[in-house]
Amino acid sequence: MKKIIIFLFIFSNCILKAQNNRIEKVIIEFNYFKYLDTEYKIDYSKKEINCVLKHKISKKRDTIFSDKTYKFTNKQFKKLKKVLNKNIPDSIIRKSESVFDGGGFVIKYYKKNGDTSKLITVNINRKSNKYLAEFKLIDTFFDFIYSIVKDNDGLEILDESYRPYFSGLPIRKISENPLEYKIWGTISGNSTWKNNLTPFLEGLPKDKCVIIDCDNKLSYAWQEDILRLYILKNSNIHFANIDYLKYTREYLIEFKEKYKNAENNKDEIDKLKKTTLYDLYVNNKDEIEEWLKLPENLIYKTIDEYRKNCR
Repeated sequence: MKKIIIFLFIFSNCILKAQNNRIEKVIIEFNYFKYLDTEYKIDYSKKEINCVLKHKISKKRDTIFSDKTYKFTNKQFKKLKKVLNKNIPDSIIRKSESVFDGGGFVIKYYKKNGDTSKLITVNINRKSNKYLAEFKLIDTFFDFIYSIVKDNDGLEILDESYRPYFSGLPIRKISENPLEYKIWGTISGNSTWKNNLTPFLEGLPKDKCVIIDCDNKLSYAWQEDILRLYILKNSNIHFANIDYLKYTREYLIEFKEKYKNAENNKDEIDKLKKTTLYDLYVNNKDEIEEWLKLPENLIYKTIDEYRKNCR
């Protein structure tokens, strides 16, 4: 009987200790050079996350640009909770690399017994095998937060937080009907580069209307390729918010005149061949001539205009 009592005493102490060591709240802060700071407070018991976009003026003063709170379910939180609980630091752990103009994130753990611990990262390299666990945690966090934040303002804040740490193709599905995607991060290069954008675009349905909100995130070279590969071909994929398109149109109108005037002048033609517009115009002459005839309201459509006719 005495052994049973001792066992129950030890067992109850273990349970009490586990309860006191239980994480009640986690705060994740992101800061990066030339980016606003973001802070995410996850309250385990209330099942809510508070998202704050701010600019730190001093150690004691912040300017708050956005402050929103979202509810989540146990199911939504399950994967992230498991990852957060996996490697809780005992005190303060700092991981850093010497990189100019970098940034980092801080994860603060708050336990029921009042103890706190912290993981601080500064300039850690996404491509380094030393930080796989840290980036797995961050990727899991953003998988979680994107699953509960659906408003545009909230999503833009998430994009700003994730962009410096993200690896992959920065495209997010906005809706199913009409089928719409948004490019939320910068995409450089063009269609000749080894990239993920070409297979993504080629993998989209060919038998239904698709909208791509480019959000002016494509490089100039990519926008020329979008014009050549899709817009001139009257593709079922419609691209909105391509800021350079108007300049390409102006340049093509100017180039067309120069090409016409230089038709029998080899030296002038050779000069034009050195420009980026030469291949675009000469190899797609008929399509470009038709495209240049279109009124501007048919070329620079807004997202809402595409949505209205894209069913």
